[in-house]
Amino acid sequence: MEISSYNEYLKLDGVDDGKYLIYNSLTNGLGEIKKDLYDALVNKDFSHLIHCEELEHLIQGQFIYMHPIDELETMEKLFTATRYQKHTLHLTILPTFNCNFRCSYCFENLTEKSGNRSFTTQVQQDILNYVQTSMEASDLKHVVVNWTGGEPLLEFKKVILLMEKMNAMAAEKHIEVSHDMVSNGYLLTRRRAAVLRDLGLKNIQITIDGNKSNHDKRRVLENRQGTFDQIIENIRETCDLIHISIRSNVDLHNVDSLEEYMDYIMQQDFKEKVSIYFSATTDYVAGGCSSSGSCFANQEFSGIILSLYEKALRKGLNISYYPQYAPVICAAIAANSIVVQPDGWIQKCWNTVGNPKYTIGHISNLINLDQRAEKWLDYSPYKVEKCRSCSVLPLCGGGCAQQAFESNDKQPVCCEYKYNLNEMLRFNYYRLEL
Repeated sequence: MEISSYNEYLKLDGVDDGKYLIYNSLTNGLGEIKKDLYDALVNKDFSHLIHCEELEHLIQGQFIYMHPIDELETMEKLFTATRYQKHTLHLTILPTFNCNFRCSYCFENLTEKSGNRSFTTQVQQDILNYVQTSMEASDLKHVVVNWTGGEPLLEFKKVILLMEKMNAMAAEKHIEVSHDMVSNGYLLTRRRAAVLRDLGLKNIQITIDGNKSNHDKRRVLENRQGTFDQIIENIRETCDLIHISIRSNVDLHNVDSLEEYMDYIMQQDFKEKVSIYFSATTDYVAGGCSSSGSCFANQEFSGIILSLYEKALRKGLNISYYPQYAPVICAAIAANSIVVQPDGWIQKCWNTVGNPKYTIGHISNLINLDQRAEKWLDYSPYKVEKCRSCSVLPLCGGGCAQQAFESNDKQPVCCEYKYNLNEMLRFNYYRLEL
């Protein structure tokens, strides 16, 4: 018998009879145990564990194993297998660098744009050729396409034409295709949403940055006009056709407006049809911490996100903040994943688009990838001692590779679960109890 290295234990506050929570970051199992079982697990009292009435549940949740297992080695093997899997192609396409917004914090403002700002007929054909070649591989079963930019809806006709052609190619090969989109939502009409839905678009991520006042200071048109009212109206008109995830970028400039924003969403007739989530505004060039001092570093954000999550749940909003293990946390470090710029140059990461020092090749000639691709495929938390010995490694997966590359020590930047896991678990437990 062996006890998992990824168990977390915490005592429930105000419970007289000594109840504890047990959580496993590898399986995401969460349960309630009594003090005698807690003591047995912490003290490795196998004589008690082998006869306890909870044994079957402990085994099922992989809190304990009946036979010795090297969990770290098992995860590393799954990490490698997933990184080099060939059954799913992840393709992120930027139809254009152009955007109708001039957001104050957009990371693309930090990169040097070069080449065509919208993709040409030749680049579109090169993308289709690449997809066709990929589909001829016998192992490929699924193509996942994410449309982003710039603002992809500025090139709506080109996007839907490519979607139609990819779908037709996939149908001929009996391959599944799924589409998602990241859009600012300003140009998302009901007619366009219906077309995208019929072509297989499953989800659109749209950003709203706090209440109307704060949003309209940050996410503005080129003429500095605010965009809040139009985006809200577009969400209302389209959310019954396509699932919409509303993201809020959180930093010092808007954090105090987010409760008012949540109250506003609760008053909308579409509140049950959308999901919301919060993410830290991030300066990737500064290794995840803004050089201007407006962004929250991960440790500081760990408390902010928990507070926002708690408020959202209490207001009845559709939100989830519960950890989940993924063998490979980021597509940028996976072999069968690329980001195609509108000029045809290839990146591995969304956050480096437009930056020529990170390009790894061109869509017209992916046989000869630049050696810079090896940097991404060499990134592994299993090579870093602080990650190998970390109890939340299954949840973090080494974090954002780009943050690590740009950080001062070139080491992975710890995620918020490193700092708020116990509080997050306790809150989820009490929510489930209610």
